[in-house]
Amino acid sequence: MQKSISLLPNKLTLYRRSHSGRWQCRYKLKGRGWHRESTGEHELDDAREAAFKLYYSAEERARNNLPVNTRRFKHVAEHAKQRMQQELAYGTGKGVYKQYVRVIDQHLIPYFGNRQIDSITVADLHDYAAWRDEAIAYRLYEQKREALKKRIKRVERLREALQQLDASPPPYQPSQTVVNTHNAALNRVFDEALLHGWITESIRPSMLNKAAKTDTRGSFEFDEYRRITDTLRSNWLTQTPSEQGKRIRRVLREYVLILANTGMRHGTEATNMRWSDVNYYTDARTGERYFEFYVRGKTGQRSLIARDGVYRFLERLKDMDTALADKTLDEVIALRSDKYLFRDDTGERVSADQLRQAFRRLLDERGLRRDRDGKNRSLYSLRHMYATRALAKGQNIYVLSVQMGTSVKMLEQHYSKLTARMRAEELSGRVRTIERSEES
Repeated sequence: MQKSISLLPNKLTLYRRSHSGRWQCRYKLKGRGWHRESTGEHELDDAREAAFKLYYSAEERARNNLPVNTRRFKHVAEHAKQRMQQELAYGTGKGVYKQYVRVIDQHLIPYFGNRQIDSITVADLHDYAAWRDEAIAYRLYEQKREALKKRIKRVERLREALQQLDASPPPYQPSQTVVNTHNAALNRVFDEALLHGWITESIRPSMLNKAAKTDTRGSFEFDEYRRITDTLRSNWLTQTPSEQGKRIRRVLREYVLILANTGMRHGTEATNMRWSDVNYYTDARTGERYFEFYVRGKTGQRSLIARDGVYRFLERLKDMDTALADKTLDEVIALRSDKYLFRDDTGERVSADQLRQAFRRLLDERGLRRDRDGKNRSLYSLRHMYATRALAKGQNIYVLSVQMGTSVKMLEQHYSKLTARMRAEELSGRVRTIERSEES
């Protein structure tokens, strides 16, 4: 049974539920209805004093157009996370929500956790940005140290490499993508606070947008891409003492070719693909059949059309699996198997990091690590090459944005300065056939 005591008629009431030892209070504010809060007290006299303080404090906040009550950042952030995770579970959330949740867990809660959500100002966001950049820089430094320890076995050489790293740690300035992701995650938390009345729009801080200048990524010229595919067809595949390394290199060959012929993102989009994500699309008008891939990643789920040459790469991936080798590619696709696409001949799934390291070693050995502008190249450069060549062939930028799962604005930002030169012969009145980039 609930016990209640009126402290101010129709304005402030103290009460205690039968299952709780602490006194609660409810109070009414003009134009804002009733509110409930815990006094945190067990004794009646202490609870009465706490209730009056809560009431008069709430009145003062209401007069100044501030939220009547508020919550700590961590509490609000957990609400925001729960909302995004529910939307993902129901299939209505965006793929990028996973990144927001990760940012909230790894950065926002550790920094703002115990702060009242309504006390966070623009100055605090400046301080957070500096702390975030320092934290990411340190994490990159630690990753570099661990990579050196794994790669260098001789003690003296390792000591020298670590000393060089300590003397000149890798610099870090956040990209626009990093800043946008952190801002979006913060906005989700502030949106949640606004929804519950824990902040007002007038005190919501504006996001900062300072980032490193966006630049085009390192890419490959066609002859350089040919050098890569020639290497992947050579005995380089077996020129490593590790049996696992040989298996990874065999998968890398097909991985590189599929990235270059689809434009999909290295990492989550590509390595999460299963055989059930490979399908045929038949054009009802022409009867032509195309390879259609379903990918999930940064921008959620989408389908894309692969170049015809991918059938050779899929055939070789199929043949690595003894359970699938005796079937035709059409039969394997019809099976809708949930097996991952990029697995070695032991059935082990090859990770994005293993593929990244193997490709990096290939680039280093062939002197292709940097392009002529000094930009580092990686597996992601194959996506850049795909976009560059598609635009050079006259591909509509809106169609390309759908295929690649990115915005027209992003494509224009990265490639607008290149497109006129890439189409120079057409713009000058000359026409030529641009060679196909499929390589086996």
